Amino acid sequence: MRILKTLTIAVLLLTPFWSYAQSVSDSLALINANWNWTKLGKGAKAGHAIIPMFGDKQSISVIKYPAKRFKTYIIDAQHPNEGTTPAIAKRHKAKAAINASYFDMKKLIPATYFVSGGRIVGDTYKNEFFRCDGYVATKEEGSHEIEIASVDTSKNNIYPSQYQSLLVSGPLVLIDKNIPPFPSKSNFYANRHPRTVIGFDDKGYIYFVVIDGRCPDYGAYGANISEVAHISRYLGMTNAINLDGGGSSTAWTKKSGVINYPCDNRKFDHDGCRTVPNIIIMK
Repeated sequence: MRILKTLTIAVLLLTPFWSYAQSVSDSLALINANWNWTKLGKGAKAGHAIIPMFGDKQSISVIKYPAKRFKTYIIDAQHPNEGTTPAIAKRHKAKAAINASYFDMKKLIPATYFVSGGRIVGDTYKNEFFRCDGYVATKEEGSHEIEIASVDTSKNNIYPSQYQSLLVSGPLVLIDKNIPPFPSKSNFYANRHPRTVIGFDDKGYIYFVVIDGRCPDYGAYGANISEVAHISRYLGMTNAINLDGGGSSTAWTKKSGVINYPCDNRKFDHDGCRTVPNIIIMK
């Protein structure tokens, strides 16, 4: 009971007054959800829950692991039609994976700036500037830490050179525990869709999160960007960035396979994974 009260007080302190009542009930629903956690070894775990939140339901999958015990890689599939998130993850002998950033669906190439192994393999399309305001990066090819930071994607030559892998995406949804302001008139920000997020907390854990959508009959309503930010904060993250969503959103573990409900096949099952050009893995 003391732990629950402490968490409630923490949420109250972090919640803006204009969303106070809703945020408290939503955060408690997430904290008390039955996640059906599966242990992945060395302190890592994966879980899924359908939770009454934001006036509807959210189907949320979480992969959480201690950064110091695993390495995180940002993977370039290298060739168009290389495969789905599970297929690429298996080839790289991953233990868990999520899809990464936005891409050109006709050419199956990155649509955001991407450095892989010190080599530039993609640049940010102008039509992605409105949502791409940050990056996720690793200093080594496989790293025990990730960095998530803001960046002006409309400018050239502003990317730190010390990273072996760096992938632009966005928007940033948490910066030092704070939720930044989001455009209110953009459908991408305001409408509910499947979403994918990567982030970390101040206790040394990295999170892969997928929020399902486009299947309301099964409790998967999707989330708008503000709701994504609140979910990320309720889970305990301090910094987090939104990745590609929609039909791309996929969370996979070696132990259980696809743990969310990808919607690219328009079914609420684990089979509707989309072909993507890059993913993020841990192993």
